[in-house]
Amino acid sequence: MPNASHPAFNAYRNGTSAALQWLVQQQQWREQAASLLQRRMARDRVALEATLESLRGAQSWSDFGAASQTVWRDYLVASAALWQENTAATVQATGVWANAARDAMQQWQDTLAGLQPGAVAATGQVGAVQPMREWMAAFERAMSAASGAFDAPTHAQGGQHGR
Repeated sequence: MPNASHPAFNAYRNGTSAALQWLVQQQQWREQAASLLQRRMARDRVALEATLESLRGAQSWSDFGAASQTVWRDYLVASAALWQENTAATVQATGVWANAARDAMQQWQDTLAGLQPGAVAATGQVGAVQPMREWMAAFERAMSAASGAFDAPTHAQGGQHGR
C-alpha cells in the first residue's frame, strides 16, 4: 500500500526536522566551545607551570626576565592559534546555520504550496494553512531583519536614533 501524502503532516514533519537539525548543530557548537575552553585552561596551566619553573630556576632578575619572555611568547602563540581556530569555527557554524535556515524555508514553502487553496480543495485539509502562513511571514520578516543587521551597521554616527 503506497503512502498517501498528508500536507499538514508534511508541514509538521518539516518544521520538526528543521528544529531538530538546529538542536544538533547547537550541540555540536557547545561541544566545540567546551573543547576550546579545555584547551584555553590547558594553555593557562602550562603558562603558570612554566612561570613557576622559571622562578625556581632563576639565579637573578635577568634570568627570570629572560625565562618570563619565553613563557609569554609561547602563551601568545598558543592564544593566537586558539583565536584562529575559534574564528574559523564561528565562520563555519554561521554558514551551516544559514544553509539550514535556507533549506528549512524552502521545505516550508514547498509544503505550503501543497496547502494552497487549489491543493486544499483536493485534500480537504484547511486547518493548518492559515497559522502556518502567518508564522512563515513572521519568520521571513525576522530573518530579513536579522540579515540586514549584519549587512549595514546602524550605529555609525548615531544612526540608531535616526539622526
